Amino acid sequence: MQIKYVFPFLLAGLIMIGAWIGFSRYTTKQELQSTYSSIPSIMLTSTDGDSINLKTEGDSVPSVLIYFNSSCPICQSEAELIERSFRSDSLTRFLWVSSESVEEVKNFAADYSLDSLDTHRFYSDILFRLASAFRLTGVPATFVYDAEGNLVDYTLGAVSMSDLTLSIQKAHDRSR
Repeated sequence: MQIKYVFPFLLAGLIMIGAWIGFSRYTTKQELQSTYSSIPSIMLTSTDGDSINLKTEGDSVPSVLIYFNSSCPICQSEAELIERSFRSDSLTRFLWVSSESVEEVKNFAADYSLDSLDTHRFYSDILFRLASAFRLTGVPATFVYDAEGNLVDYTLGAVSMSDLTLSIQKAHDRSR
């Protein structure tokens, strides 16, 4: 094969590989969005020790579902920011879920003064039901749903308060 024919074949091969990678990323994002499309119907333990269905907790009001771990520095920082930024938000429900024990979850809520806010609810998920349903491999993960329980936005990893505020506003706009 002559050298002048090698370059076009290499270029076409690289373009095809790039297109395949782009398509794979797109379909993975679409697949995840489908997975997160609604709050899952899973049983968790509240900080009171009651067994609850997460889906019914997020019904009828825009909700923010936060998967966290009390020892995660990003989760700790976000808890501080959420407490400050959304303290007076009485229209949005915040559903905090951790794979830790009820006691650890209670301590986290108290450490960040979130346990005194009526709109913040905390749950223990020691059986990793949420992580399994959403195929989560790390914390934090934040999901915003409208009042009908439809996904508005999600962030895997750290979320900025400005992005979270915009997502919550979208959830309220959709719910009107």
